[in-house]
Amino acid sequence: MSPHPSPTPRPLADLNALSEDAFARHFAGVLEHSPHYARVAARQRPFADAEAAARAFMDAACSGTPEEQLALIRAHPDLAGKAALAGELTAESAGEQASAGLDRLSPEEYAEFGRLNAAYHEKFGLPYVVCVRENDKASIFAGARRRLEHTPEQEREAALREIGRIARLRVLDLITSRDMSEAPRVKVRLGENNYGKADVQLFKVFRDTPRHEVRDVRVRVAMTGDFGAAHVDGDNTGLLATDTVRNTVYALAKTGFAGSVEEFGKELVRHFVAAGPRVQGAFAEFTEHLWSRIEVDGQGHDHSFMRQMPKHTARVEGDGQTFKVTSGIEELYVLKTTRSGWAGYLLDEPYTTLPETTDRVMATFVTARWEYAVAECDYDDVWARAYRQIQETFTDHYSPSLQNTLYRLGEAVLDRCPEISRVWFQLPNKHHLPYNLARFGLENNGEIFHVDPEPYGLMEGWVERA
Repeated sequence: MSPHPSPTPRPLADLNALSEDAFARHFAGVLEHSPHYARVAARQRPFADAEAAARAFMDAACSGTPEEQLALIRAHPDLAGKAALAGELTAESAGEQASAGLDRLSPEEYAEFGRLNAAYHEKFGLPYVVCVRENDKASIFAGARRRLEHTPEQEREAALREIGRIARLRVLDLITSRDMSEAPRVKVRLGENNYGKADVQLFKVFRDTPRHEVRDVRVRVAMTGDFGAAHVDGDNTGLLATDTVRNTVYALAKTGFAGSVEEFGKELVRHFVAAGPRVQGAFAEFTEHLWSRIEVDGQGHDHSFMRQMPKHTARVEGDGQTFKVTSGIEELYVLKTTRSGWAGYLLDEPYTTLPETTDRVMATFVTARWEYAVAECDYDDVWARAYRQIQETFTDHYSPSLQNTLYRLGEAVLDRCPEISRVWFQLPNKHHLPYNLARFGLENNGEIFHVDPEPYGLMEGWVERA
C-alpha cells in the first residue's frame, strides 16, 4: 500500500482559495497516478459545490487525446492483481478494493480474477477498470464478463466512464460536507438515539442428553447512552463496535442462554451496560422460531425437528439493575369454519356493499404482546399458558366480530396468567369469500372460498386489568 495516506478533507471555501500547487497536491490521488489532471481541474475554480468540483475531474478524465486517455486507463491496477498482492496499490485503490472485499478472496475467486485480467489484457491491452465502491464481487465479475464482448472503442468509453465515477467519489471524500468553522444554517441537537447489532441469527443445540433440544432465535441488541460525541464530532472513543456486539451474543449464549429468551435478554443488557463506558442502558429483542419433534412410530424423535409457524417474541430493556420485559406471539394463524358473523353494523349508503352474515369463515394472524405485573417469573411457562389459552378461547364462543374475539382473548389470557398485567392484540381479518360457482352450473354450499389478500380489516387493542 502507498506510504502516503489520503489528505484530510477540507471545506470547499478553503480549497477554492488555495494556490494551484496546493490544490493539485490535495487532489493528486483522484485520478490514478495522474496528478497533472488536478491542475486542469484547479483552473475551473471557484466551484459552487462539491459536485461541481467532482464534475471538473470527471471532465478532465475524458478531455485528453486518445493516447492520453489510454495512458490514464492503463495507470489503473488490475483488480486483485499482482500490485494488490504485493501491497503496492495507492492508498485510494487499496481502500476501494477492500470495500468490495477484494482483499479477502477465496483461492477460486483469485483465480477467476486472474483469468479475467488476462483476457482483458489480451483483447484490449488494458486493465479491467470498474468503480468497485458502487459494486460487489458478484456484479464486478458479471460486469467484466459482459464488457469482454465490447469492441476496443466501446471498452475505452466504458473504462473512462468508470474512471469518472471513481474520481467523483474520491473528490467528495476530500471535501468536508460543510465548513466546520461556520455555524450551521439551522440549530439542531441530538435526540433519542441508540446503536447496536440487528438480525443476529442464533441457533443453539442442547446436547446434555441423547434427547436434544434446540433454540432458534433472531436477536437485536441496542445500547443507549452518551453517544453525542460519535454523532456530532465523529469521536468513537469508548464505543463498542457492533461487530463486538454480535460476537458477544454468540459467546454469552454458550452458558447464559440456558432458559428463556427473556432471561438471556437480562444477561445481555447487564453485560453491555457494564462493558460500554458510555452505555447507560440497553435493550434486547428476540424472535424465536419454534421447533417440534418429528414423530416416528408415534414418538417424537430425539434429534430431528420441524419448524412451526408461531413465533415467540420478547423485548428486555433496562439499566443493568432493573428491567422491563415484554413477551409475545407472532404469526399464529387460526381459522374457524363456522360460529362467526358480522351483522347489525352501521349502514352508510351508498357506500356499504357488504351483506350481513351470521355464519362465515373467520381467520386471522394473531399477534400479541404482554407486559408483566411481577419482576421475576418463569417466562417460558407463562408464554406456553398464554399460547394455549389463545387457541382454546378462539374455539369456545360464537364471534359476532373480531373485536369481540380480541376482547375475549385478552380476558382469558389475564385470567389464566396472573403474572401478566395487560395484553395487546393485533388481528387482521383474513377474508375467505364464497366463490361464485353458479356460472358453472354448480352450487356452493359453504365449501369453496377465495382467500382475498388485501385490503383487509385490522383490529388492534389492549386488554388491561381493571
